[in-house]
Amino acid sequence: MMTSEELTRRLSDLAEEFNVAGASAALWHQGTLVRAATGTVNTATGAPVLPNTLFAAGSVTKVFTASLAMTLVDEGLLELDAPVRAYLPGFELAHSERAAAITVRMLLNHSSGLPGDYMPDLAPGDDVLERLMRELTTQPVTGIPGKRWSYSNMGMGTLGRLSEVITGESYDSALSTRILQPLDLNATADSEELLLRSTAVGHTVDPATGNTSPVSRLRAWPENGPAGSRLWLDVDALINFGRIHIDGTAPDGRRFLSPWSLHEMRQPQFDDFWGCFPMYVNYGLGWALVREGEDPVLTHGGANLGMHSTLYVLPKQKAVLAVLTNSTTGFKLYSALCESLLKECFDVPSPAPSYPPEPAVEVDNERFTGDYRSPNGQVSVDVRDGQLRLRLTPAPALTTWDRLNGRTPGDNRALPLVCIDSERRRFSLDLGSPGEFGAVQFYDPDADGRPTLVRVGTLYERTS
Repeated sequence: MMTSEELTRRLSDLAEEFNVAGASAALWHQGTLVRAATGTVNTATGAPVLPNTLFAAGSVTKVFTASLAMTLVDEGLLELDAPVRAYLPGFELAHSERAAAITVRMLLNHSSGLPGDYMPDLAPGDDVLERLMRELTTQPVTGIPGKRWSYSNMGMGTLGRLSEVITGESYDSALSTRILQPLDLNATADSEELLLRSTAVGHTVDPATGNTSPVSRLRAWPENGPAGSRLWLDVDALINFGRIHIDGTAPDGRRFLSPWSLHEMRQPQFDDFWGCFPMYVNYGLGWALVREGEDPVLTHGGANLGMHSTLYVLPKQKAVLAVLTNSTTGFKLYSALCESLLKECFDVPSPAPSYPPEPAVEVDNERFTGDYRSPNGQVSVDVRDGQLRLRLTPAPALTTWDRLNGRTPGDNRALPLVCIDSERRRFSLDLGSPGEFGAVQFYDPDADGRPTLVRVGTLYERTS
């Protein structure tokens, strides 16, 4: 079993290697907890990371939101396969028929077609999710609901609004009264409470010098609270939350989730899940899956302004692993640390990338050309010198995300596409750096054999 001293050494070494200002990590296994902390919460003050320092949960919050929803399912207040309109009669989007087909399950497994990264940055307030629902009326539904996986922050926002209507509380209040307080977690979405505790701030890292500096804004996009923009917690809170997903009970023995709900959340939802994230083999309800079957590995990563987090749960092996960081390079730290610990302690290898660039397969290039759009931006595919190329132009809100994280928005270059599976229309995207490739898949051809959808992270729908 790993010791706290060894975990601290590894965490500190990786923080130095990747220029991470501060980090906290913990591993719980069959009743034994080891914990580590390193660095500073803020390079401007030099205050140290403490065992109870709060970091941004980021998109790990999605598992909290999903768990909140499943408590309502267990109580008979919410049905997974009921349409969203059964609870939100005014739920409307630009594609009304598609909106009517969206179910609660589709929100949980990211197949609703709701916008991935729509970020209007609404004013905070207890009614922010109610106002978000009004904003969504102008937004499209990408693809046929329930058919394709497409990561959606707005799906989680809608799920948060459902919890408000059912409980009669704001999302933050429902999360607190149903999850955070009963589990006695050192966690909060309240900005005033953050001031009273040891709170980490995000940092950007200069790729040329490795210098770190605090971000210009602590939090943004209040409407994305259920998706990950507002919750802060310490590493013990993340561990203790993860423990309820081992057998549905809290550390003190109280039941939080039924065995049926646990099973549903771990159940692979897609027959054709490929290339979305290289470390995931499928998706459940709220959870991403690193491994399916009788010995599953559940996970979710998160990012906020200058912060990265991750949580792993291995139910059969009764283990939980959590890492919190406060730098834009934190993803590199937690990936390296978790990959080594999962392999050494639990014999869980990292899934191999599923989109190598070779061998190349010949296809009719012209069939794939055209423009594809979603609220995330536009994907344009054309042919140059006999080579398919793809250009991704992000929506303005995503370039704002890049700037707040200290990154220069991309130059929108057209990048080469190489087909590696013609039957399933899978392509490898050359990202321009040695050994760096992304996954692109085209879906649902029309009568002329031209795909109507492309997934580059999320789905985009053909417009021409």
